[in-house]
Amino acid sequence: MREALRVRMFGGFSAAYGGEVLAFGGQKDPKFKQLFQILMTRPGREFSKREVMGSLYDCEAVEDANASLNNTIFRLRKYLRKSPLPPGEYLVLKDGMLRFDGGIAMESDAWALECAGQELEKERDREKRGELCRKICELYRGELLPRLSNELWVIEKSKEYKEIYFNALDILFSYLKEEDDYKNMECLAAHACEIYPCEGWESWRIESLLVLGCREEAERVYRETAERAQEIGGFLSREQQERFHKVGARICYPEGTAEEIGKCLMEPEAEEGAYGCTLPGFSDCFRMLKRVTARRGPICFSLLLCTILDAGGRPVQDRKACEKQGEKLCMSFKKYLRRGDIYAKYSENQYLLLCTGAERGNFSDIGLRLDMDFRKRCGGRGGISCRLLDEGRAW
Repeated sequence: MREALRVRMFGGFSAAYGGEVLAFGGQKDPKFKQLFQILMTRPGREFSKREVMGSLYDCEAVEDANASLNNTIFRLRKYLRKSPLPPGEYLVLKDGMLRFDGGIAMESDAWALECAGQELEKERDREKRGELCRKICELYRGELLPRLSNELWVIEKSKEYKEIYFNALDILFSYLKEEDDYKNMECLAAHACEIYPCEGWESWRIESLLVLGCREEAERVYRETAERAQEIGGFLSREQQERFHKVGARICYPEGTAEEIGKCLMEPEAEEGAYGCTLPGFSDCFRMLKRVTARRGPICFSLLLCTILDAGGRPVQDRKACEKQGEKLCMSFKKYLRRGDIYAKYSENQYLLLCTGAERGNFSDIGLRLDMDFRKRCGGRGGISCRLLDEGRAW
């Protein structure tokens, strides 16, 4: 294998030459290291000093950005002289243009992905397009420089690379499906779901698992995806939702005995208090009750909306606070609601309750008991509001 400067920036950062690592000193993320990373997005290509200054200092109060950049260039040159790289003048600055080019072979995953994406746009041959998509998916091992995810230049470049990756996935999944190559489809989808959970790639994975006969694994992925969707308050576009539900509809069991079917439908461990479920499951229960009401007359139930409030009586907006308080609210549901009641998370700060056997005159008492218990669990801070949405009338 030829010796080359090999730089990885997707899913983390590493740089090495001839098996020796470029460590960039003991500082966490010095500016001269960021300068190196910027130049490695297009090794050997020119960057204007203005472009580099905008990337390095745009959000900082720097009095003289040009002087700061010159100092950063000096520090990077100084480091490179001590690095494992062979002697050479790697930072070439001429007429306000800067590039990294020391006469050695250079490999950058970010630049390789960008080049492959450009080739993919021009390529029309089906086989070659498939190979380019595979190359892109192999290169993309995660978000660009995750430790610098708050840097503006990283955010902008990450968006570009993500679009290239997503486009390659869409093309490659369709290609693999035509080839009946569901094994590779499942591997690609699993990797995509690991990097970007709740972006819709789960549907491709579930579909491939079903075709491969891995029904239990497909069901597990489907269930976990639905639960995650509830936790983060929705994630799929309308098109992705339709695909997800169509794939979910294909999940079924082999022919079973009455005992096996009953075991499948029962709760694994029956718990006291209300039954917590996903929003799709809650929706199915509510719709069924409405249908029965329309057919056989009023059935006594109440649909309540429960909103988490802050100390000022306003809906809580902070996501982390909602997550912690939501867990406590679910504990209140299990303590004060009956086993015949169900609940589901609707949004970050809202929960739906379906209380069977509860008439309109009872729902205020339910809300009061829940609010009191919730306040105790939160140390007296905040509270909840309960609003009646439906009292069991037919549509």
